[in-house]
Amino acid sequence: MLSSTRSASVLPIRSASPDESSWDLIEVQDIDRSQFSLSIYGDPDAQTDSLIDGIREHGILDPLVVAPGRVRGRWEVVSGHRRLACACELGFASVPCVIREFATEAERRSAVLEFNRHRRKSFSQLMREADAIEEIWSTDARDRSLSNLKSRPAKPSRSTDWDFQFDDHPSWSDKVESLARDADRRNSDDRQTQPEPAAASKSRGRGRTDSAIAARIGLGGKDLYRQARAVWKKAQEGDARAIAGVAQLDAETKTIHAAYKDLRRRDQFGRDFRPTPYDVWAFRHDRAFGIPYPGSIPPAVVAHALFYFTTPGALVVDPMAGGGTVVDVAQAMGRRCVASDLDPSRPEIRAHDVRQGFLPEAQGCDLVFCDPPYHSMLARKYHKDGVGSAPLDDWTRFLEQLARDAFAALRPGGYFTLLLASQTEKDLPRGFGYIDHTFLGYRAGTDAGFLPERRISCPMNGNYLPQQVRRARVEGRLLGQVRDLLVMRKPHDHHEPASDIPQPQSAVTGLAERPLLKHQDAAACHPSYTITTCQIGICHIGNRQ
Repeated sequence: MLSSTRSASVLPIRSASPDESSWDLIEVQDIDRSQFSLSIYGDPDAQTDSLIDGIREHGILDPLVVAPGRVRGRWEVVSGHRRLACACELGFASVPCVIREFATEAERRSAVLEFNRHRRKSFSQLMREADAIEEIWSTDARDRSLSNLKSRPAKPSRSTDWDFQFDDHPSWSDKVESLARDADRRNSDDRQTQPEPAAASKSRGRGRTDSAIAARIGLGGKDLYRQARAVWKKAQEGDARAIAGVAQLDAETKTIHAAYKDLRRRDQFGRDFRPTPYDVWAFRHDRAFGIPYPGSIPPAVVAHALFYFTTPGALVVDPMAGGGTVVDVAQAMGRRCVASDLDPSRPEIRAHDVRQGFLPEAQGCDLVFCDPPYHSMLARKYHKDGVGSAPLDDWTRFLEQLARDAFAALRPGGYFTLLLASQTEKDLPRGFGYIDHTFLGYRAGTDAGFLPERRISCPMNGNYLPQQVRRARVEGRLLGQVRDLLVMRKPHDHHEPASDIPQPQSAVTGLAERPLLKHQDAAACHPSYTITTCQIGICHIGNRQ
């Protein structure tokens, strides 16, 4: 329905109007959005910030392009969704529109893509465009192939050589469908050189190749497009790391090549893995595993722990999964994984507070990998209800309960690993230069009944700002990078008692001092252990004075 009614309060078009025969005023209430456009470019209501001020002041300078809608008397937007959203927000009664008609749905969709060809788009929008273009071109190629194949062949020159199959013969229909499917295949997916039907060759001339699609969406050459398509395909399949990569591409914080390299590096721990034989694991972060998350750890630390202390098929539990680094490494190395977190970041991670105990699925596991918050060192970046914001006394009691729960969940001979860093920068008790969290973890583990297996140095990268480094040099102060992976084993049976292990005094309780040894003759049984006493219990470390 055409209308010349204009809003009484605002003027929706410029005063210098174009030729009246080239556009019409259509009431806003009679215009529908294109579902195809919404599926490609998203909700236009969230993309009007850059337009609404100009339209409020000058009106709509460029008419919308509309086509007859699915319902008689209604119109569907082909170009101008954001302008229509601004008009609705500003209360315009009608908007200027150019009316166009399209013979097929494919033509209508092609027009939507063409009108948006030069707009600024995110990576996801570009790849949705590519999917749509591929579908349109492939459908067109298939239709033309079927039309050519179903045409009646010419009569043979010799009457004795008749070998004609009628259109309604089953063998003829099967051949038509088979050739149509072949014509519909992407040539970029055919890695071997094969002769192609004439229809497929002709369709490729129209641009049904990676090079043509890449040029059409402005993504560069076919190689870059293939890398983008690989990342996009994994994200569409629900791969959490690929989804995170797409989010970074949309935010322009990562390049397509970097996201593609992350995908390619995923098999580094499952194929020709060469672990270091030393007990110093100084590894760098690798974004191919896990998604961006506060306090993420190098995946090689997890890979080495799984290599040395589990076998393929083992059940690994991560009760504080964070960005899912353990999940991804376990999958790459052929281990099963049960992951949970107070604030899950991925679908594979279940919502669960480890302070309520381990999940039932964790019972009988082979290894528990724990990377708990290093007390308050990153408390502001974690969940507000997490243990990272608790006083040090409560944090120490959390470690003790965690060790007891891990001991109950593990099978005999299973391993409990704690990745802990020394606290050196803040929230230290008066007079203390640092707090050795690994010391606290050792005490919690042995109290729970574990046997110490190994202490492995895993130094942090130390992502300090240049000004922090300069200030530390001026002040003569050391910046903390010490971090250790404490590995403890659950005894196989009662012949491996953990109670005879020499125990250092409780480091942080603020309560009555614990006995140095559970058995007075333990020192004689284990003369190689150096028993260190630590008189920290004099003050309440968890309460700053």
